[in-house]
Amino acid sequence: MQVELGAEWSLMLYTDGLIEGHVGEGRERLGQDGMVEMVRRQFAEGLRGETLLQAAVNEVRRLNGGELADDVAVLLLDRSA
Repeated sequence: MQVELGAEWSLMLYTDGLIEGHVGEGRERLGQDGMVEMVRRQFAEGLRGETLLQAAVNEVRRLNGGELADDVAVLLLDRSA
């Protein structure tokens, strides 16, 4: 599939270790929807680039109550006009 990205865009790739972190004390996980919601909020707050990546990983760790059990890798590609 080909997608026209336009003049400004961002693409975040991440391993499942990031979205499989727990949210609070129970067994609920962050999941893809939770990750998208969190990153959209952080982006709306003005976070970009390395700051956005670090904030996302830190928030996932905080929600999990500490370090994540699985591998975590995140890559952000972006282009601004």
